[in-house]
Amino acid sequence: MLKCSYGIVGFKVPLFAGLVAIALFGVSAGCGKRGPKLAKVTGKVTLDGQLVANALVTFVPVDGSITSAGFTDANGIYRLGCHLGEGAVIGQHRVSVRSQPSDQGGAAGASHDPDEFAYRAGPENGSPKVFVDPIPARYNDKSELVREVKAGKNVIDLELTSKP
Repeated sequence: MLKCSYGIVGFKVPLFAGLVAIALFGVSAGCGKRGPKLAKVTGKVTLDGQLVANALVTFVPVDGSITSAGFTDANGIYRLGCHLGEGAVIGQHRVSVRSQPSDQGGAAGASHDPDEFAYRAGPENGSPKVFVDPIPARYNDKSELVREVKAGKNVIDLELTSKP
């Protein structure tokens, strides 16, 4: 058996016990929350003053870190979350909003005006139907929205307009 030891003020500690103590200290020093800090984010989404239900709201940090997302409820309210928990990373975010097709063949929150169908006829004489998002591309595919998430609780309402 290897019997190495070193003396500390008259005490002898076996090398193995010292290494175990160092290893345990190293493991415990690394414990705790890891990753970026999150802040709670909620808000309301409207399009031309009308509530937008069942829309996907996505916050993508401009620094490229962790994306957060949430869906709006029937009142247009969203709450963000990500794989680290509830909230979004603190900092500047590019924000996108996409409505989702409803089960009834139209977009949730879409106009019922016959001239403004959320589903438009496809390439073959009206079939198949293709979902057309009533939210303009400048809020989703080509989002121009940038919002800042600050430490603490954030209420970030998104008041969208269909006209530029």
